[in-house]
Amino acid sequence: MSSTDSHGTLAGGWRTFLVLWGSQSISQIGSYVAWFALNVYVAQTLYPDPAQKAPLALALGAFAIAATLTAVLLAPLAGSLVDRTPRRRVMLACDVLSGAVTLGMCALMFSMVVPFWLLFAYVIVTQSLSIFHEAALESSYAMIVPGEQLTRANGMMQTTRQFSNLLAPTLATLLIGVPALLGRGSLGGGWLAHLGSGVPFALLVDGVSFLIAAAFLAGLTIPSPPPAEHHGSAAANLRADTRLGWTYLLRRPPLLHLLLLAAALNFATAAIPVYQTLLTTFTLEPDRTARGLSFAATLAIIQTVTSAGMFLGGLAISAWGGLKKRRVLGILVPALLSGAGLVLMGLSGNVYLTAAAFALTVFVMPITNAHSGGIWQSQVPRELQGRVFAVRRMIGRITVPLGMALVTGLSASLPPGPVIAAMGVLVIAICAWQLLNPRVQRVEDREYLEGLAAARGG
Repeated sequence: MSSTDSHGTLAGGWRTFLVLWGSQSISQIGSYVAWFALNVYVAQTLYPDPAQKAPLALALGAFAIAATLTAVLLAPLAGSLVDRTPRRRVMLACDVLSGAVTLGMCALMFSMVVPFWLLFAYVIVTQSLSIFHEAALESSYAMIVPGEQLTRANGMMQTTRQFSNLLAPTLATLLIGVPALLGRGSLGGGWLAHLGSGVPFALLVDGVSFLIAAAFLAGLTIPSPPPAEHHGSAAANLRADTRLGWTYLLRRPPLLHLLLLAAALNFATAAIPVYQTLLTTFTLEPDRTARGLSFAATLAIIQTVTSAGMFLGGLAISAWGGLKKRRVLGILVPALLSGAGLVLMGLSGNVYLTAAAFALTVFVMPITNAHSGGIWQSQVPRELQGRVFAVRRMIGRITVPLGMALVTGLSASLPPGPVIAAMGVLVIAICAWQLLNPRVQRVEDREYLEGLAAARGG
């Protein structure tokens, strides 16, 4: 039986984390590939006619909205569950169920054209399982990783997300092209001729990746804190757990300030893909024309540099490991640079300077997120992390659609550059305020936080 140290962290926990990180990274790559392929399936199989532009836009928008709302609405339930159930069991169940559901959808696609309503249900089910899995995984770091390695661990997970985002389009495109490849010449592949696309192969990869992650997870020891007590019905427990998460934060203003900063940063940067298209279309049109660049070439340059910037940011924080002291500066200073990047991209009319501004804005985001995750996992008691992180997740994510809606709405009547620059000014102002806030500077002082909580009644 594996032992734990005086802080309750699993002995040899970094090795355990590396196995967990590696296996879950495989699963995450598979999920990004499947998500990309699913959108291709909707566009090329369900609504391929140019006259179907409206239903196609509604379908893709429905997927995005469903994913966001599912994350927000299920966060309290997921947080409550992972504080009351062994977290390894939750992750294992989610991996197995996700694998089974995905392989089932794959089988359907091999045999029929899957209607949109069924794809929509599939998205809701898999996204729901993902929320529970994420809640259990994020709450497990502090149980297996030494405190000084928490920032690095979060950075490695950030790197996986960015690498998956970079790799998914290429890998998905290769898988989608499998029927056409096998249907040529001597390769034959007659049994695949009716498919039209290889989207089912992308789902097959995703389903298998879930089962691989589950197989590794089954062999790991991941301790959980003592489960929260049950008081009455499940609904009563959920209400109490949600109230506990909110109360915990309201009584500890430094953590609440960090949460509001994260929400503002998400609000300002959520629409980066929209920024890329708007700036290429309007602000950069004179410069790209003068350089002989087409719209597609300009957009490709900006998107490639942006993706590379975020991936390199993840690599940087993973290799560095982050600040060991005053980690709050690892949140505020990079966030300040991110705001400066937004201002620069909004004011620039030069293609390459704009691309560099995008790269700066996203390069520092994994650094901010990794330090933030390390602070939250260090400061919130392990037995409360599911419920407190649920509130954190709700606030952080609800600002994403709000930010996208505001930017797209304002850009319909205003030049996009000043709108984006104003977002950057908002981020800079909030970061400057928090840098000057003495309470926020003491967010890593557990005794100080608990003293504030005691003064507020608990």
